[in-house]
Amino acid sequence: MMQLECICGNKAVFFTAGDRDDAGREYLELEDDDVLTVTIGEDSVVFQCKFCGHRYRLQQ
Repeated sequence: MMQLECICGNKAVFFTAGDRDDAGREYLELEDDDVLTVTIGEDSVVFQCKFCGHRYRLQQ
């Protein structure tokens, strides 16, 4: 399980369902799609809180 908490207090929880890719890495799934938007870019992933709109960028 992995959790991301926004500055507004909104919490997004990711979990694994046991599925893996060819390299053996587990896929993450978002527990509740109504709390966070995930956008995958060329060199980063952007997480946006659906409550306050704050964005977090995770760069490669």
